Amino acid sequence: MTADVEQSLGRTASSASTAVPDRAIGVLCAMLSVVLFSSFTLVSRLGFSSSLTLPDIAALRFGIGGAVLLPVLLRHGLAGVRPRDAGALAVFGGLGFALFAYSGFSLAPAAHGAVLLHGTLPLFTFAIVSIALRQRGTRYQKMGVALIGVGVALMAYDSLAGASARQLLGDFFLLLASLFWSSYGVLTRRLGLPPEQGAAIVAVGSMCCFLPVYAVLPGKALLLVGWGELLLQAVFQGVLIGAVSIFVYTRAVAALGPAQTALFTAAVPCITTIAAVPLLAESPSVAGAIGVGVVTLGMIVALRRGDDRGRQPPCSSPTRKPEG
Repeated sequence: MTADVEQSLGRTASSASTAVPDRAIGVLCAMLSVVLFSSFTLVSRLGFSSSLTLPDIAALRFGIGGAVLLPVLLRHGLAGVRPRDAGALAVFGGLGFALFAYSGFSLAPAAHGAVLLHGTLPLFTFAIVSIALRQRGTRYQKMGVALIGVGVALMAYDSLAGASARQLLGDFFLLLASLFWSSYGVLTRRLGLPPEQGAAIVAVGSMCCFLPVYAVLPGKALLLVGWGELLLQAVFQGVLIGAVSIFVYTRAVAALGPAQTALFTAAVPCITTIAAVPLLAESPSVAGAIGVGVVTLGMIVALRRGDDRGRQPPCSSPTRKPEG
């Protein structure tokens, strides 16, 4: 009996020792996602201020990102992932998300992109987790998500108050992109895929779908811009966003769950709004500045732990075993 107890305690201690580093890695990946998503908004806006068009920037993202992760997909393959699930991953996390996001960036200011794309990720993800997975959040998570919603509404006030039809269409595309990325986070957690495999499916699938279409499009401008600007967009869109950001976000979801990972993205509007002042000469209004503070407070509240101890948090959903 004593030996059994000792073995049980040993297994528990071993499980706890591996859980802590895994959570720490998840937090680091979520924080890196915030940095990459902030740069995604700013660099995309800079790209659209040049001769590059939406298809050009998308081609850099999908072509380079897919090429970088192609060896990973060749190594892992689909590994039991059904073709329809692989297609859904590519659409939600790659093709659909990026095309809606770029369409929004081309029509709306950078501050709108940060707020309506990344700022609403916690809201959409929390809603999908609650409805699709039937999981309730903790009291702190509900309070934090509510504050984030208020902050996003304040930051989006200017867009809705004096926006043109062009900006409103861009805002709509950004919201669709946020919904797609939120769906990707929940789906990749439900499938229980290794992060590198999930990222490779997204990148390579998007590349195979988009590049043949891009090849026949007229008016390509990739060779009409300076090499410095082309290199900037290639590194950011293709490598950092098209490959690295998908992997680190998927890794964070695997460790923290989709709902808690999405909470970190609430910092993106704050960072982007501040950075857009010197980089893009876009100054926030009073309502926007207050919204930045409210969103930040909501993120801090929602990430608190130790509440509602007997309940299962949204980030602890069981993963589905891959089907053979």
